[in-house]
Amino acid sequence: MDRSPGHLSKNVKDIVDSLVWIKVVAVGSVGVGKTCLIKHFCESKFTSSYQATVGVDYGFKIQNINGTDLRVHLWDLSGHPDYADVRSELYRDTQACFIVYDVTNSASFEHLELWLKELLRCGAGNSYTLVVANKTDLDSKRVISVDEGRKWAAAHKLKYYETSAHGGDGIEKMFTDLLTAVVSKKPLQYHGDM
Repeated sequence: MDRSPGHLSKNVKDIVDSLVWIKVVAVGSVGVGKTCLIKHFCESKFTSSYQATVGVDYGFKIQNINGTDLRVHLWDLSGHPDYADVRSELYRDTQACFIVYDVTNSASFEHLELWLKELLRCGAGNSYTLVVANKTDLDSKRVISVDEGRKWAAAHKLKYYETSAHGGDGIEKMFTDLLTAVVSKKPLQYHGDM
């Protein structure tokens, strides 16, 4: 292709600089379903085979919120204690976080406090944060009630959501509410400002 400078109708730099980028971080204990929630949101699919996240995984989706196309970067941080140093480096510039626990695993619920403290300690304290009770499709194995989850979230002034990565229940609403809150909380961060 033979193209001369100025053949485009718009300046590429102006277009790139106008894009809105949102950084979202998912934290929680190993095996609570962070990766599956992100995969379901980005690709509308569920994978039943479990592979623990090594360090960090990543998802991307363009999501329209209130007429604005957001470039959503989803950082899936491993819940394994060996990756605490890796996680601490990745919280910078986070605009939203969701802390996930597994409703069939009481230890993952008990660790919510540790995850919240890590967010605050590592610089994500100003990000919009919410709590996600995942694996609600496993109702017969549930050990953490809706009331317990809501009570914990309310005590920490966080919104509470119930999801099932397996069936997709609650995922779209949780992400839409999360991103809407980010957009309304502070001025949008454009790519050129980063």
